[in-house]
Order: sequence, then C-alpha cells, then structure tokens
Amino acid sequence: TKAVHPHGDILAMAEMAALDAARAEGLDEVEVRVRPLDRRLRPSQCDAPLEIVRPHSGRVLGPVSYGVSCPGSIPWTLYLRADVSAAVKLPVLRAPLPRGTVLSERDLEMTRRRITQRATDLILDPSLAVGMELLRPLPAGATLRYGHVDHPELISRGQTVTLVTGSEGLEVRMQGKAMGNGAKGDRLVVTNLASGRRVEGVVLSDGSVRIP
Repeated sequence: TKAVHPHGDILAMAEMAALDAARAEGLDEVEVRVRPLDRRLRPSQCDAPLEIVRPHSGRVLGPVSYGVSCPGSIPWTLYLRADVSAAVKLPVLRAPLPRGTVLSERDLEMTRRRITQRATDLILDPSLAVGMELLRPLPAGATLRYGHVDHPELISRGQTVTLVTGSEGLEVRMQGKAMGNGAKGDRLVVTNLASGRRVEGVVLSDGSVRIP
C-alpha cells in the first residue's frame, strides 16, 4: 500500500500560511480555523517540501481557500478552507444617539472586536470621530463608519460670516453673506458685503471663510 501524507501536516501548512498573510497586513490576535480534509482523501506521501498556493483574491480575512501542493514525483494539490479572524481596537458608542448628535469623547469608549473582513470604512481612531455629526441614529455599542458621520454644518445660507484673506502675518478680515450652507472644508460662495462682489472660499473650523 502507498504511504499517505499525514492530513495534519497539510492542515498545519495552510494554517501557517493564513496566519502569516494576516500578520503581514498588520493584523493582531489572528485566529485561523482550517476545516479538516475528507478522511477518504489519501494523498501520497510527498517526497519534496510542500508548497502553498495562495488565494487569487488576495483576501486574508473571512473564508479563504489555500492550496497545499506537492511538487514531488507523485504531484498533487489539495484546497483547504480557512476561516480567519483578527481583533481590532476601535471606538464604539457608549449609549444610543440620535441623528444630528455632534460626537464628543464622552460618547465613545474603546473596545476590542473580532473582524472577519477588512472594513476600510471603519473608524479606528477616535480622534477622527470627535466633532463629527451623526447622519443616522445608532444604538449603544455601534461601531462607526465614515458613512455614518460628516462634518457638522457651520454656516447656513444667508448668514453673515467673517471672510479671511491674506497670510498670517498680514490677515485681512471683512464681513460677507453666505450664499449656501457649509461645513468645515466645504467650498462656499459668499458675497463681500463691502464690495458686493461674489467670491468662493473654504469654510474653516471656526465658521469663517478663507478666500483667495
């Protein structure tokens, strides 16, 4: 009878490849569960070092398929399903909050959550959430995504605003009238009340508008 390659060696190879791939992306507390092979599979004992066939998708989290290949005299390749998760530290809401809430540090607490997919829109740094306005109501314990928040509106249409121009050494301030609504970083058309001329500027964090 032919010698059979131990299933445990094949599983360990896939597990190590999944761990290495996740850690290479800076993920922490990685957990890998490789689903066992069908016991009826009897691959020949490989007479060469096993090789890994990495997933084409480039995914490292969630259900990922890794191939383990024998390049020896009796070649074979087996594909194994690995379920991969990692832990991230991120801010969540302490209590349920309504739409329109401007978030403060008191509204957030840091916690560790396990993730099974790379959520590029998750807010991991609480400083990026503080001062932002909720666009929808969220329950206690909710994670925050960039689509959940936006800069709060600082200027309303028709409001009198301060126009700022020049450099820090020689800054000129004057009054203007907002022709629309604006949040920090928005481009906004304003009317210079002294000249009556319309100009476009950028809304600053203090509610003033810097114009060229």
